[in-house]
Amino acid sequence: MKYGFAFAILAILIAIYAVREGGWLYLLLWPALSFALVSIAYFGAGVVIFGKQPNGTLSIGRSVLLAPFLVYLNLVWHAIRYFSRETAYNQLTDNVFIGRRLLSHERASNFDHIVDLTCEFNEPPSLRESGYISFPTLDGHYADKETLLRRVARIAELDGTVYIHCAQGHGRTATLAIAYLIQQGISKTIDDAVNYVLERRPNAHLGRAQRAILESIYGASNKAINRSGEVGRF
Repeated sequence: MKYGFAFAILAILIAIYAVREGGWLYLLLWPALSFALVSIAYFGAGVVIFGKQPNGTLSIGRSVLLAPFLVYLNLVWHAIRYFSRETAYNQLTDNVFIGRRLLSHERASNFDHIVDLTCEFNEPPSLRESGYISFPTLDGHYADKETLLRRVARIAELDGTVYIHCAQGHGRTATLAIAYLIQQGISKTIDDAVNYVLERRPNAHLGRAQRAILESIYGASNKAINRSGEVGRF
C-alpha cells in the first residue's frame, strides 16, 4: 500500500506542475499517467497493469503507457546493480538458486529453468530462450495462498537446475524460496526457512505482508533473529 500512496502522490505533483506551467510542460502528463497507473496496480489492480506476457516481455501498449516509469525503474535497477557488492545469485539447494534479475550474459550454463517473479521488467533474451517460467508479482507483494502453493508445486516438478529471481532477489524471491523449503521438508518452520535463506543470501528480506501470507499457510512462529542479533527483521 505504501508504494501505491508514494506513486499516487508523485503522479499528482507532476500533473499539477504540468497543468500550472502549461506549454511544452504538458508533456509531463505522460509520466504523471504512468506513475498513476502504477499506483493503481498497488491499490488493487495488480500485475495486469504491467501487461507482462508468458514469454517474459511487457505488451507494447503497456510499455508505451508506462515508459516514463519503466525508464526510471531501469535506471534505479542498474544503479543498484552497479554499486551493490551483493553477488548476483546464491545456491539455495542442490538444484535451486536464488538471486536478482540477470543480464543476458550472466545466465549460468547450468540453469535449466528460469523462474521470473518480476512483473515490471522485460526478461533479457537469453534468460527466456529456454526453460522460462513467468510468475509475475508486484514488488513488495506476494501471490495469494492458492497461487503460491501452485507455484511451489510447479518448481518442485521441474527437472534440472532452477533459478528463481525477482528484481534484487530479496522479498519476492525470499517469499517463494521459504515456501519451497517448507513444502520440500528442508525447513520445518518459517523461522527455520528464514534463517536458511539468510545464511545463503544475507540481504534477503520479507515485508510484513509477505510474512503474513506465509504464516497464513504454515502458521505463525516466533520472530526471526537476523545475523546481527536484531529481532523482527522479517
